[in-house]
Amino acid sequence: MSQPPAELVALLGKGARYSGEMSFDGRVRVDGTFTGRIFTDDVLEIGESGVVDGQIDAATLIVAGVARGDIHARERLVLQPTGLVEGQLDARTLEVWPGGRIHAQVRAGER
Repeated sequence: MSQPPAELVALLGKGARYSGEMSFDGRVRVDGTFTGRIFTDDVLEIGESGVVDGQIDAATLIVAGVARGDIHARERLVLQPTGLVEGQLDARTLEVWPGGRIHAQVRAGER
């Protein structure tokens, strides 16, 4: 039985653009465009309209939009049917739903 998702603590909405560095606690969703570096020990969601271009280091990463760059999911990466991952991908656990696309060099599993 799966747990309900944690409460959303921040949202970068559709049409919004942000460049720089972001670190956070809790679940954050990106539906706009983020360029730069994101770090979290929690959950980063990239919605269908979301684009993250840069360096991602998250415990859990859920991608329904585009994640591009150096991507590290320390616990789990879930690539949903509309999702695209490009670049370098390192994930402890990788779950790809039918339709999800990966154009990346991939390392998955325990080290």
